[in-house]
Amino acid sequence: MTYEENTVRTPANVLVRCSLLFAIGTGVVLASGCTGPTKRGIEQRAIAQKKFDAVRSRVDFDQANQAFESGNFIEAKGHLEAAIDKFDGESSYWVLLGRLYLETGGLQDALQSFRKAVEIERDNPDAHYFNAIALERVERPLEAVESYLTALEYAPSNSKMLVAAVDVMIGADMLSEADRILQEHRTEFEDDAAVLHLSGRLAMMEERWNQAADELEKSVLLDDSDRWTLEDLARAQLAAGRTQACLSTITRLEDTVEDGDRNAEILRLRGRCLADGNRIREARTTLRDLVNLHPDDVQGWIDFGLVCMAVEDYRHVLRSGQRLAVLAPNRFEGYFLLGQAALRNHDLDSAVKLFARSCELAPERDEPQLALGMTHELRGEYGQAYRAYAALAKRRPDDAGVHGLLTGVGDALDD
Repeated sequence: MTYEENTVRTPANVLVRCSLLFAIGTGVVLASGCTGPTKRGIEQRAIAQKKFDAVRSRVDFDQANQAFESGNFIEAKGHLEAAIDKFDGESSYWVLLGRLYLETGGLQDALQSFRKAVEIERDNPDAHYFNAIALERVERPLEAVESYLTALEYAPSNSKMLVAAVDVMIGADMLSEADRILQEHRTEFEDDAAVLHLSGRLAMMEERWNQAADELEKSVLLDDSDRWTLEDLARAQLAAGRTQACLSTITRLEDTVEDGDRNAEILRLRGRCLADGNRIREARTTLRDLVNLHPDDVQGWIDFGLVCMAVEDYRHVLRSGQRLAVLAPNRFEGYFLLGQAALRNHDLDSAVKLFARSCELAPERDEPQLALGMTHELRGEYGQAYRAYAALAKRRPDDAGVHGLLTGVGDALDD
């Protein structure tokens, strides 16, 4: 009798046998299913690996960013290259690499990095913004403007994109286009100090002085700590004839700048503002402080000499002329002031020579030509005076005063 015949066929035994047979059969199926990964499995693994690499690369990127911010560019580049080796599909990595090249002078590499960043993420405003900076540095201003404006399109609330674009246009002498772009976006940045400052500067360049002063006053109300805005405001107020407001701005400027009461530009602004307000003696005192504190300041000596002429302080007119003849021998102002001092001392021969030298150095200026003609007239040299006035009348055909001088000398010649 066989084992099977000897075995009692109970329901439990049958169940065990069936279970074993099922398990064996399933094992065969499982074994045949594990002969290799499916296509979907491979894709899932690749996605998982990519995500893992992206996470690991972020650690390197963060270290690169920290090193970049601390100015350690070599270390930053090493961490960044490690990040890109792990995962090169992150736009911000390429932006930072481009910025590293910008800092180290690799402009073409910077442009290539920013292009890669844009390929990965078209709407990354930083990629367009820093690309524009690189384009500026390689002297491609029109492309830089386009890139700045694209950055503004993707970051419409960031005023620095607009300011940068308009600044480039101003530098390229595209003033009307700069004004158009600025006006298009003014409502979005009505309360932005930087945009208002830029608008004021643009108005100054086009000599719209009252508008410039208004815009800059609004900018200062929003941010009164910026020295350059205050300086521009003072100049605009001076040109617009707002003397008292100009003096108030200069006082605020002095408080903002270290050693503000000794700063050459601030002293110059105060002196000119006082002179414009017909406070000539105060202007002379301020400008005297300027040239004493800054004895090599050419413009300071010019302003001081002219103010001294206005109050008939010819001792300091002479001193200013002498100083300018040394500091700026190729400018006309020193010889012009020396000629005025000589004229005051009735030294007409010296005055003629000095004014003639002024005319040689600045043939387009009216002041030395007029002074030369008058000095010749005083010497009774009417023919030479006539020639000097005629040259002036040619430049100013509608000036009745000049034609009056010309007629007077002509009459003297006829006599």
